[in-house]
Amino acid sequence: MKKLKLLLLTLVSIFVLVSCSSAPITGRQQLKFVDDEKLANESSAAYSDFIAQAKQQNLLANSTNDGKRVTNVGNKLSVAVEKYLRENGQANKVDYLNWEFNLIKSDDVNAFAMPGGKIAFYTGIMPIAKNDAGIAAIMGHEIGHVIAGHHAEGKSNETAAGFVMLGKQVADIVTGGATSVISNDLVGQGLSLGLLKFNRTQEYEADKYGMIFMAMAGYNPEEALAVWERMAAAGSAGGPEILSTHPNTENRIKKMKEYLPEAMKYYNQSK
Repeated sequence: MKKLKLLLLTLVSIFVLVSCSSAPITGRQQLKFVDDEKLANESSAAYSDFIAQAKQQNLLANSTNDGKRVTNVGNKLSVAVEKYLRENGQANKVDYLNWEFNLIKSDDVNAFAMPGGKIAFYTGIMPIAKNDAGIAAIMGHEIGHVIAGHHAEGKSNETAAGFVMLGKQVADIVTGGATSVISNDLVGQGLSLGLLKFNRTQEYEADKYGMIFMAMAGYNPEEALAVWERMAAAGSAGGPEILSTHPNTENRIKKMKEYLPEAMKYYNQSK
């Protein structure tokens, strides 16, 4: 039994060490064994299908004034992001960025970015964005998830959680059921809460990336705080933080105020 435990511990340790990488800007250690470029290619295909369906349903709003604003802001942000990557030893990430910006007719207060630089805004979030700087704040945040490799990291965490559950099942068999007193449901719930907390870490990280990117593109990063204040006023602040993938608005704005001085340096340089 001791040898089996030692073997399992050794294998897990090697797996974690080999799979660790550092996020740009923050330097946070990430568990990542999913290839960013491969994920970008897969996401590109999924995004193309999504846009094709939107076209069929006449839901694209790119030709509207808001649609043109989203594209204009996106073009400026993409230049800033690629400049940042090249200047900070991350030029390899530029190779698989193939930017695309679309505005979708929907009441959902939402926007997202997929690996490879595929961006979509819903018309429902435009009143929250309010202005070009607000669009830049939201888009910069979503792009931050992409540049930080959060999509690949999330898939890696899901796989790692699966390994833990598998290990629990193996332990039940090897110990003759001695570990079965710990229910699989309880293990799963614990993992779920752990991953939720980790996702909140990613959200804070994306906020910091987003503020720097929008600042480099010439947009005042102070507007990012105003966006989240409007989000809270619109009732989009979410429920209890412990059970949410997103930080509550009060904590988020507090962190963003800490990031603001650094972001302002980039903003002042852009002018």
